Amino acid sequence: MKRMFYVACLAASVCFIGACAKSVEKAQRDVDKAHNQAVKNVQQEQKELRETQRDANERVARQERRVEDAARQGNEKIIEEKRELEDAKRDEARRETNDTTIIDTTPRINDRTSIDADRPARVDVNINRGPGGVNVDVNRNP
Repeated sequence: MKRMFYVACLAASVCFIGACAKSVEKAQRDVDKAHNQAVKNVQQEQKELRETQRDANERVARQERRVEDAARQGNEKIIEEKRELEDAKRDEARRETNDTTIIDTTPRINDRTSIDADRPARVDVNINRGPGGVNVDVNRNP
């Protein structure tokens, strides 16, 4: 009976070891499957991260171009306003110079004609201020 018990224990042990081996193999397949799935998930996440990063870089580049364009336009506008201001200052200085310049109404000696030596010629001077500056009309009446 002891032998029978031994044989039964041995048969049970073999079955138990066989069952354990199948269980270990199944567990190993599950681990491999989970590992492969994890690798695929990591690769997919990396791909999505690269796409997101590329999109972000494109948005940043577009925004930088917009900022550069706005800065360029602002600089051009400032330069134009400076030119207009300088032109206005020159025009103002020219007007002030024309206003303060003494207008010589005496004709040159070669241009003087008098009918009578006893009677000097008369000169009419009209000063007209306008948007383009000052205009002076000189009329001689002998």
